[in-house]
Amino acid sequence: MALNRRIIERVAVDATEITWAPVEERGAVASPAAAQRALLMDLSVTGAGLVGPAEPGVGVGDWVIVGFNNARAVVDVRRVIPTDDADQRFYWVEFVSMERAFERAVQELIGRRKALFPI
Repeated sequence: MALNRRIIERVAVDATEITWAPVEERGAVASPAAAQRALLMDLSVTGAGLVGPAEPGVGVGDWVIVGFNNARAVVDVRRVIPTDDADQRFYWVEFVSMERAFERAVQELIGRRKALFPI
């Protein structure tokens, strides 16, 4: 049976600063100097919602490298939503690959949030 990734619950998290670096071509590694700041707003084990820079070259289907707690993940942009700030967009992203430390940080944030607000 195939897992429907969309049924996984997302949890709101306190706005958490992360780094954001668009991947110019798949397989290339973005330099740390290219990283900008973004805010993680909600999270699940399969993806996240974040507010990031309004990148003209980043759209649905593009990959971005996000960083948090000295770990990185590659995400696939699934949706881009304008915000009140012309320099920012809300991005729904899906995790493509994660360093193990990033995966642990995601699990910790989700666990902490669920402990505060059990269903």
